[in-house]
Amino acid sequence: MIAYILNSILSLLALYLIYKLLLANQKTYRFNRFYLLAALVIGLTFPALDQLDAEHHFIYRPGDQIAGMEAEKITAIKKAPSIFVTANAFPESEIRGMAPDQTTDSSGFSLSFLLFSTYCLITLFLLSRFIYGIYSIYAKMKKLEYIDLGTTKIRLAENKVAPHSFMDAIFVNKSDYENGLISDEILKHELAHINGNHTLDVLFVELVKVFFWFNPAVYLFSRSIQINHEYLADDHVLKKYHNISNYQEQLLEATKNHSKVSFASNLNFYLTKKRLLMMTKSNSLVLSSLKIALLTPLIPLLVIVFNTRVVDKDNLLGTYETELIPDTVAVDNNFSFVRWKTKEGELFEGSNKLFDPKTGILRRETIYENGNTIAHKSYNGLGKVFFRTLFDYDEGIPARKKVYMSGDLMSEFIYPTPENNYIGIQRYWRLEGGLHYEAHFLNHPDNFHGLVTEFDKNGEVVEQERYENGKLLEKIK
Repeated sequence: MIAYILNSILSLLALYLIYKLLLANQKTYRFNRFYLLAALVIGLTFPALDQLDAEHHFIYRPGDQIAGMEAEKITAIKKAPSIFVTANAFPESEIRGMAPDQTTDSSGFSLSFLLFSTYCLITLFLLSRFIYGIYSIYAKMKKLEYIDLGTTKIRLAENKVAPHSFMDAIFVNKSDYENGLISDEILKHELAHINGNHTLDVLFVELVKVFFWFNPAVYLFSRSIQINHEYLADDHVLKKYHNISNYQEQLLEATKNHSKVSFASNLNFYLTKKRLLMMTKSNSLVLSSLKIALLTPLIPLLVIVFNTRVVDKDNLLGTYETELIPDTVAVDNNFSFVRWKTKEGELFEGSNKLFDPKTGILRRETIYENGNTIAHKSYNGLGKVFFRTLFDYDEGIPARKKVYMSGDLMSEFIYPTPENNYIGIQRYWRLEGGLHYEAHFLNHPDNFHGLVTEFDKNGEVVEQERYENGKLLEKIK
């Protein structure tokens, strides 16, 4: 999530800088409108594609890895169907059959949770204000007198308000309108906002600000989009009324001592010296075309830059704090396992953590005891465990391994130890609960030996076969 926030801010700022350098001073208002809206969408969505692909969706099949370990060592590799899972954004709640202190983090409260809660509260407040703002405008519209112009209505307000438009309505001060102080040019300006559907742009940007209020670049785009609306409306008026100085005086007079209305296309929005100068600015078609042509290579280049990660293939997610060396322990000729030692040759004890080199967020943690792996945890973007692997040992020899996802048992692997006559069992469960698959094997998971069974949601046998040393003897069901 942190990587997305940084990437989206940087990409939006880069896109905005391109606008300011190439387009802001050009009278290509319609193209500028398209660019600003498209750039806002691109800058917010494209960085998210990398995040979605990178960490939130997983497809596990033979040959893939789960929490850094080969899938063959955890799940069935021949009969087991592929599983599509979506990582839970919430911490593990309870692992069936185990004590709570074995399954949940002792802190119970983290900075990530505090930040996420703060974001939700602020977003909820802004969303409520957004909805109330729209409701209040429509509520006010119903109370005002109006003059019907067909597709447009002029709403007459008692308070001192500058001419402005919202959707298909123009709001003006009643006294000013009745006394002829609202000129045709001013009404034409507001009609240009209505015919151009500028209110929809404003509402879209305001809604974006509700959910991306933390992104400073969004406010730059909001300002530029609204002032470009004014340029469009001014340009529309001046194509019919060619007296620029007279129109400028009417704008200044119409906005004097009047208030601004949220969500509306306001006549006095950024009525600056630059806006007045844009009315008299000459437009070079050749220069404008050249600047627009420059965008053709620039935009794809930016998309590539901000959505391509340089990956160290040797350290895909970074490196663990402590470098460990595997030491293979052979119980006999048919069974062996690995203990982990330090560079000094000592059996490792304690926790070994891996942090994402790009964000600094804890991604994995493995706990060791006397060189044996006791638990392996994978964390989501909120810093909470969503995958946990627990190992059981019998007199120092691996006996059982269980994998949990967000607190729910996902798979179980019983090792083919000499004590079990080299017979192992692999099982895994449905996401909604209930055993899905069970297979017995000899020495290695792909060497079926005994029953291989698939169950339906009700626990009934769907398919069952009997094997001996990897060969199918009988198809029971």
